[in-house]
Amino acid sequence: MESSLLDVLFLSEKRKNLLLLLLDGPKNIEEIKNTLDVRSSPIMTQIKILMKQDLVVESSNRLYKLSSIGEILVPKMKMILETFNVFDKNHDYWINQDMTSIPPEFLEEIGKLGDYIEVKPDRNHVFEYPKEVVKKLSESEHVRISSSFFLPIYPSLCIDLAAKGTDITLVFTEYVYDRMLNDYKKELEHFLNLKYTKLYVCNNNNMKIASSIVTEKFMSLSLFCNSGIYYNHNLVSFDESALKWGRELFDHYKNIARPITKL
Repeated sequence: MESSLLDVLFLSEKRKNLLLLLLDGPKNIEEIKNTLDVRSSPIMTQIKILMKQDLVVESSNRLYKLSSIGEILVPKMKMILETFNVFDKNHDYWINQDMTSIPPEFLEEIGKLGDYIEVKPDRNHVFEYPKEVVKKLSESEHVRISSSFFLPIYPSLCIDLAAKGTDITLVFTEYVYDRMLNDYKKELEHFLNLKYTKLYVCNNNNMKIASSIVTEKFMSLSLFCNSGIYYNHNLVSFDESALKWGRELFDHYKNIARPITKL
């Protein structure tokens, strides 16, 4: 019985790895063998299967590359595999989080989070960022924070970062901004008067995630539970794809917010 195209794409780890490798460009058999650490005979069997399904073609100079069909299907296969990996890594977490809070165009690319970890503060610091996050923030030169949830650590953390020359931009919802304005006005004025600081405020309805952070070193994401309850945590990733996803998410919120230059 002839295998379906779906089976050919997903039911062999060797074929998946080969297709993902060819997504980077044409390769000869030696490059394929060395990169995938395989022998000639087994990988040639997989190449022939892929060629039979018109997913891979061989050029005149004996380079193997994705066919026109392969160039359409393999990027989509990669996105599906990345998404599976993100959900499979921490299934219990995702099933309990309000994923509808993530803008649809970013939820579609949630697989870009890559090899993330979940970090939480210890019980003595439940209203602060986990120490792993604070350490990475202190090492970063460019910090972008968006938040719809107020944490008492915000005033001191943001001032400390800005005071040492960190380029820091914040996007808060009206709720967080009002809380800062009412309870930490002096600190907020100090922050705005420091060099390399920017503050934007967006409508409460325009930001549903709890918070996100992105720097040149890492990104983190924090969501509300399906019940609407929040517990302090951060999904942290150092993958370049996650940093790009995080920067674009931050820009999404900044672009629908208004700048605050003085109180």
